[in-house]
Amino acid sequence: MDVEIRIARTYHSSSYNDSYDAVSDYQRVQRVASNHPDKKSTALSNIVGLPRGRIRSWVDGDGMPDPARGVLTARSKSWINFDPSDEIAASLAALAGHILGGGSIASESYVPAVAEGRRASLSDIESAFRSVGVRATRRHSETSNRATAVIPADNASILGRTPVAWGVPLGQTKPTELPELLDHVDDEARRRFVTAYILHRGTNAPDKATSQCLAEYPLGFQRAIAELIEELTGERATASEGAVTVSAAAMRELGVAEE
Repeated sequence: MDVEIRIARTYHSSSYNDSYDAVSDYQRVQRVASNHPDKKSTALSNIVGLPRGRIRSWVDGDGMPDPARGVLTARSKSWINFDPSDEIAASLAALAGHILGGGSIASESYVPAVAEGRRASLSDIESAFRSVGVRATRRHSETSNRATAVIPADNASILGRTPVAWGVPLGQTKPTELPELLDHVDDEARRRFVTAYILHRGTNAPDKATSQCLAEYPLGFQRAIAELIEELTGERATASEGAVTVSAAAMRELGVAEE
C-alpha cells in the first residue's frame, strides 16, 4: 500500500469513511480551481459535486483537510519521496533506530519522543530530529522524577505519522519485524539505523568487546536485527529472547566498538 495512503489513514475524518478520500478530493478541487480561477467555492462545489461548506476554506482560504496537510507536508519534507541513497533516507532510517532503541510514538497524538540512551546523548537525538528537517526540543528536562525526552518542536504529529506509515510501531506495540522503510533505502542508511539502535540498547559484556542489545521485543524482531547486522558487516550476531548479541568484530565494522 502506498505510504501516502497509510499516512492519510492515520487521521480520523468525520466526513469520510476513508481518510485518504479527503486527500483525493482536496487535490481534485485544487486542480479544478486552478482551471477556473474566476470561480469561488459556490460555483466550484457544483462542478466537483461536493458540499460548499466542505470546500469553502480550501478554495476561498488556505484551509485543507488534516490528512491532505499531513501528506503534503511529508512530501515537501521528502519523507516519502526520497532516493534510496539520499541523506534524508539515511536520516529517516537513523531516526527510526532511535525511536525503536530508546523511544516511542504516542498512540493518541502521534508525537515521537526519544529518551537518552547509554551511548546516545540528548544532543545526538536532537541532531537526528534536525537531520530530517524539524526543530527539536526537550520534554521533562526540569522534572526530576521523569526521564528527559527529545520531541519535535514543529510538524510533530506529521513526523510521527510518517515512520508509522513506514512500519515503526505506534504506542506500546512491540515490533515483530524491521520497518518497511529499510527495504527502500541503501546499506548506508541501514547502517545508520542499526548504529542508532545499538547506541541505545548495547551493553558490553564484562571484559569483552561483545555487546548485548537488551530489549523485551519478540524473538522475530531480535532475529531480524541480528540478520541485518550480519548482512551489513559480514560478522557474527545472534538473537535470543530479550537480546541481540553483537560480536566484537561486527561492532568494529559498524564503528561503534567501545575501547
